[in-house]
Amino acid sequence: MVRQPCSGIGFCLALAALSAPALAQEIAKETPWRLGDALGAPDWLRISGSIRPRYETLGATFLAGRTGGDELTSLQTLLKVEALAGDFVFGGEILDSRLLSGNAGGGAPGEVNTLEPAQFYAGWRPKNFLAPGASQSFDGARAVWTSADKLKLTAFYVSPTTREPADLVSALDNEASLDEDYGNVRFGGADIEAPLPLGLVGELYLLELNEDDDASQATRNRDLVTIGARLRRAPAKAAFDLDLEFAGQTGAVRASANPADTVDLDHDAHMLHVEAGYTFEGPWSPRLAFQYDEATGDRSPADLSSERFDALFGDRAFEFGPTGLYGAIARTNLSSPGVRLEVKPDALSDAYLMARRIGLNAPRDSFGGTGVRNPAGASGDDVGLQVEGRYRRWLVQDSLRLNLGAAYLANGDFLETAPNAAREGDSLFAFTELVWTF
Repeated sequence: MVRQPCSGIGFCLALAALSAPALAQEIAKETPWRLGDALGAPDWLRISGSIRPRYETLGATFLAGRTGGDELTSLQTLLKVEALAGDFVFGGEILDSRLLSGNAGGGAPGEVNTLEPAQFYAGWRPKNFLAPGASQSFDGARAVWTSADKLKLTAFYVSPTTREPADLVSALDNEASLDEDYGNVRFGGADIEAPLPLGLVGELYLLELNEDDDASQATRNRDLVTIGARLRRAPAKAAFDLDLEFAGQTGAVRASANPADTVDLDHDAHMLHVEAGYTFEGPWSPRLAFQYDEATGDRSPADLSSERFDALFGDRAFEFGPTGLYGAIARTNLSSPGVRLEVKPDALSDAYLMARRIGLNAPRDSFGGTGVRNPAGASGDDVGLQVEGRYRRWLVQDSLRLNLGAAYLANGDFLETAPNAAREGDSLFAFTELVWTF
């Protein structure tokens, strides 16, 4: 049984939220401190970084096979150095992300990355190569062309890496281990973006992921092609905005990464995102938006096909709620309408509040990355209701930022009755962090 998180977090969050505006008024006008300036770095050398202490707590887990709550205090430090030589740039980043305290370690493998050279790169950024406005840089390989009329083409081909150490014991000890480059995993694609009438921007993209087992890494042998289109209009005062996206996914995949699993499943999946909002004039510039997200799930665990949409890579926090110990929702096996309210109390702060209903696209498939599942589909498709919010404020403009957030998941029938559900009751998550950029 896991110990419950400390009871004082709610008071700490409330105190920080109440005191932040008054504190910010005192120090927000200070000039940001920059490491490069302090070191007297020449114009051709850029030195920057950030430090982020963060505390998060989760009461009542929703993950299959876990019980109780969890808490995590972490510290992330990033140092970035770039050297410029004409059209060339040479740079690198060193990341140190470690666990300071925690009582269960549920989020430790995903948060700990001790003293890791996150990337080293060489880039060539000419002003006019192949087309006006073109540039090119390499981490794996990535190229970007931008024309004078804002037509933008991006192409890339990389071999993703995995965070090490990946086991819980090593993560809790903050062991240092270089991340591994998956030479047997190849990820490439192209994206074209173009301005359209009425302030709209259109986008078309193609992504291809290929992976194979090797001696050091077992995979699901994903061979996936994702083709998508997006139409968006950015928010503006006294105006409607929208964001529409659809992607189809085909190929082959195996049910598990077990080397004994050699059966290729025909893959056919899709995702849909619909968002329409309006920003009102007046104090706080409120924006009200309605959203709907759908991603297919696997309709039958017994057939030779796969319909579970694969989100590939990326961050879900901007759309589906906090990550870290939480991260309940993923873009797979999902049917979720919601409403979102955003406000800007002043030039230094912003906040939002969102409620969304969470449903399963396929009742016989598992929910997100929780592992909770009813193979018979007898638990229905009602996962529950999620309410989340976040408040951010610059304490020192462009230098020190306070970030507070919380999420509440009210369980539906699925999380109450699925055979392997945790049945810990409704979940409450909260976090607070400071980000110092220098």
